[in-house]
Amino acid sequence: MKKLYTKTGDQGETALINGEHLPKNSLIFDVLGTLDEFNASLGLVVLQFNQFPSLDLFLREKTILLDLQNELFKLGAEIAVSPEVKLNENFVNKLETEMDFLQDELGADWHNKFVLPGGSEISAFLDLARTICRRLERRLVALDNERDIREVVLQFVNRTSDYLYVLRVWVNKELQIKEVEFQV
Repeated sequence: MKKLYTKTGDQGETALINGEHLPKNSLIFDVLGTLDEFNASLGLVVLQFNQFPSLDLFLREKTILLDLQNELFKLGAEIAVSPEVKLNENFVNKLETEMDFLQDELGADWHNKFVLPGGSEISAFLDLARTICRRLERRLVALDNERDIREVVLQFVNRTSDYLYVLRVWVNKELQIKEVEFQV
């Protein structure tokens, strides 16, 4: 591609990677747009981790988030019907392993309460990313009714939102931020 603009979308249509032309308001483009929004929100989280260059413990999570962003590009290619690029199925296991590590760090009773979003700036960005991820999951389920989505795609997105929640709780613990609990 020599130019960024092609003018092919000026009439409200665009094409998937496989060449299939669809209206820009098709559900698949809603999913791809939400995926892009989610990945951009993770970029904000990674920038937040850069505020703590002396904390090696955040380096591990920053690396996982960068890997996650890369996998999200693969997911986008797969949703856009790329014949070559697919989501790495093993990344679900990587997220589960990391969640197990973080939950062990948090202790046995860490999840026995509802906490308000935020606590620290970085956790607030993680909460925002998690909610966008959940919207992506809902849109993917709807798309699965139109097109055949591999089961691992839904597993990946579900695990990702779980990971982001555990990560935000862990980050607040590491920063010694007292969580504000939901009050009935």
